[in-house]
Amino acid sequence: MTQAHWIKPTAIASAVLLAFAGLAGCQGSSNQATTAAKTPLGMQTPTSSASTGKVSSGKVIATINGQPLYEENLKVVQSALPNPMPEQQLVERMIELRLLAGAAKQAGLEKELKTQAQIENAIDNQLANDYLANYISKLKVTDSELQPEYDQFVKGYPKTTEYKAAHILVKTKEEADAIIKQLNSGTPFAQLAEEKSQDPGSAKQGGELGWFAPDQMVPEFSAAVEKLKKDEITQQPVKSQFGWHIIKLEDSREAQPPTFAQLKTQLENQYKRTAVANLIKELRAKATIDMVNPPAAPKTDTAAPAAAQPAAPTAPATTENATPKTPAEPTTKP
Repeated sequence: MTQAHWIKPTAIASAVLLAFAGLAGCQGSSNQATTAAKTPLGMQTPTSSASTGKVSSGKVIATINGQPLYEENLKVVQSALPNPMPEQQLVERMIELRLLAGAAKQAGLEKELKTQAQIENAIDNQLANDYLANYISKLKVTDSELQPEYDQFVKGYPKTTEYKAAHILVKTKEEADAIIKQLNSGTPFAQLAEEKSQDPGSAKQGGELGWFAPDQMVPEFSAAVEKLKKDEITQQPVKSQFGWHIIKLEDSREAQPPTFAQLKTQLENQYKRTAVANLIKELRAKATIDMVNPPAAPKTDTAAPAAAQPAAPTAPATTENATPKTPAEPTTKP
């Protein structure tokens, strides 16, 4: 079904902080990324011992060359790992990380301009993420604040038709023609669907496919359905990549937009995304920013790329119009 251009729900912080994440990611060449992958914590950025913001209190887990390793150091690393690591194993990796960081200091690497820039970027990135996460957590969004956005969505919701149909799927046209004759002589559609349909998903349901939009079916199937009247059966079998179909249209209706409750989470995400964008605009407006070497203006004969605009939520699928996706069914497009 054609719908408004609404994006799928994503984590607000992840969507908003893409630019900040880019800072941490732009810290070196592919060779450096390979080196990072060989550190005890894989791709984790070893900033705990190299940055100026050291942990100075809390429960001490270990002492490495006289320097304490605190429980908080382990917690933040553990929370960032895709899969939890056993505590003892994590402690060992953190010890190795500290030893490598210490060796780097002894080699004078922390005095290199490139390394200092990487550390500074990592600190900025972490602070920015923490600040925005804290800001988002304090936002209180009411239904009344979301209602205008929902009303706008409903206003722009496309006027389309949904259909409820049943079908019988067979391998040959001869089989399909024979079934149509039986239907015309009074044999119940559901009975023949259960006995003869090669579609295992719908055959057990008497051929029922439930409600669907035309674009959820292969073109040949949809075109045939749209020509039928209520309770009418195709008098010529319909060929698709799945075989030959005999289709019965049971009902049709105008597609309804999802309810406010169904879209609420996505509306909240959009609201927060907009709030963060406005926050950043305010910070820029209050700041004194002097560009020493401003980027050159784009050439007039070259079309500038369109700026990415936040889109609204995607209408969620409902169990009512969801249909099984098996190779034998017409609900799967090529």
